[in-house]
Amino acid sequence: MDRKVVTILLDIWDGPIWGCTYDEKTGKYDYEIRKIDEDKKLMSLHQQIQDLYSSYYTFTDKEVITHEEQEKKDKDKMLSLLGKLKDRLNEINDGSFVIDDRETELVKKL
Repeated sequence: MDRKVVTILLDIWDGPIWGCTYDEKTGKYDYEIRKIDEDKKLMSLHQQIQDLYSSYYTFTDKEVITHEEQEKKDKDKMLSLLGKLKDRLNEINDGSFVIDDRETELVKKL
C-alpha cells in the first residue's frame, strides 16, 4: 500500500496540515484520507493553529506587518497545539499515511 504524506507546515492561508483542498461551498477540507477528513477533533486543532499563526500578520493597503514578538510570546502555546495535532494524527493513523513535521523544530528556535 502506498502511504500518503501528511505535511505539517505553517502558512497564513492554508493551516498546518498540507496536501488538501478546501471547498468554500461546504467549508470543509479534503485530504483524500477519510480518517483525517472526518475527524472533528483534528480539524478543530487545525483551525486553532491556523487562527493563531494568521494572527501574526496584518495586511494594509501598502504592506504586510509581521508581529514577530507576539509569535515569540506564543511559542509555548503553538508548540502545545502542534504536539496535540501530531498526537491526534498518530491516534487516527491506520498506516495509510506518514507525518512530515516541518514546523515543530522551527518553532522551538523562536
